[in-house]
Amino acid sequence: NGVISPYDYIFKKYSTEIDWDWKLLAAQAWCESRFDTTAVSWAGARGLMQLMPGTARAYGLTQEQMSNPDLNVKAAVANIKKLNKYLEKRIPDINERRKFILAAYNSGIGHVLDAMALAEKYGKNPQIWTGNVSETIRWKSNPEYFNDEVCKYGYFRGKETNMYVEKVEYYYNYFCNNTK
Repeated sequence: NGVISPYDYIFKKYSTEIDWDWKLLAAQAWCESRFDTTAVSWAGARGLMQLMPGTARAYGLTQEQMSNPDLNVKAAVANIKKLNKYLEKRIPDINERRKFILAAYNSGIGHVLDAMALAEKYGKNPQIWTGNVSETIRWKSNPEYFNDEVCKYGYFRGKETNMYVEKVEYYYNYFCNNTK
């Protein structure tokens, strides 16, 4: 019936700040918390967009405020905006950049930068996610690669980040095809 969640109005409100379709933010929130504002991950991430405590503090949120859906999405969007600004010169194509932003949101920018460096070193395109950086981020679980001189951030299980980007894209496409 055109509704994805009880928080659609929040996604619509803040998506304009990053020039994203609100359904992409909704897809991200679904993958993060299943729209549960009280969700807490094993790592301590909280709320609708599963903000880590340090990230929440960086955007002025207290632990109690992390479960507030409006404040949680607002801080997540501020983080996405920061990631976009950081990546826009490195990834000029906005559609590609969104995949890198999603990956960095999930893993942290350092692991994405390492994967980009590995892609460049090993003949893959560091500006294309699928089949390039999506592959090299998985390499970071192998000592041969996470100990490579181009890697600054060490070991990482990139498989989870790959699945995250794929899931967000899947649900975004699903929401686009089933929502006005």
